[in-house]
Amino acid sequence: MKVIGHRGAMGLAPENTLLSFRKALELGVDGVEFDVQNIDGNLLVFHDDTLERTTDGVGHIHQHSVEYLRTLDAGQGEQIPFLQEVIALIGSKTMINIELKGVRTASLVMHLVKLLDKDHYNKDNFIISSYLFSELFLIRQLDPDIKIGVIADDQPDVALSFARDVNAYSFHPSLSLVSKELVEQVHQEGMQLYVHTVNDSKNIAKVKAMGVDGVFTDYPDRVRGI
Repeated sequence: MKVIGHRGAMGLAPENTLLSFRKALELGVDGVEFDVQNIDGNLLVFHDDTLERTTDGVGHIHQHSVEYLRTLDAGQGEQIPFLQEVIALIGSKTMINIELKGVRTASLVMHLVKLLDKDHYNKDNFIISSYLFSELFLIRQLDPDIKIGVIADDQPDVALSFARDVNAYSFHPSLSLVSKELVEQVHQEGMQLYVHTVNDSKNIAKVKAMGVDGVFTDYPDRVRGI
């Protein structure tokens, strides 16, 4: 069962920061997941639509310039990172799961991935995931081979049908949706099943027994311990 650090290791360091990603790497994760938004043609690693929860800024992220956003404290003195910075930090050390947040993100992400130095970055090391079917559909049009992950918090049948249509590599249901039957169904479709977000020992053991292929977790150390 793969251990995938959720927004780095957000239970142990400020989420979606270079500090959080370094912590996840120190803990020996099998993959790192993070969120990417398109801000005026720049790809920033940030989850929320608004700034208050994770930074000392105020307001909607799209109401501000990239220059301003980069001045904010995202926790323990960390900046909101660019996608390029995160990829450079992680390199080929572990799998990189880029979650697309909002529209007009897919083409920029794929442009960046295609520009990467092939001697240092393997395209197979990336998963592009989202709740947004339109963005994932565009990803598949742009690249027939890149790994796609379809996220589902409800209506798993609809999401799984779409995952089949875009030849997804993996299916990412929420903890509340996952069951042994769903795991078997996803495996029958030839996909991996990575469940989000699993943090306590009881649920870690529960999904492991179901046969999931991996978990997104805020606490990679806890999953490693089990």
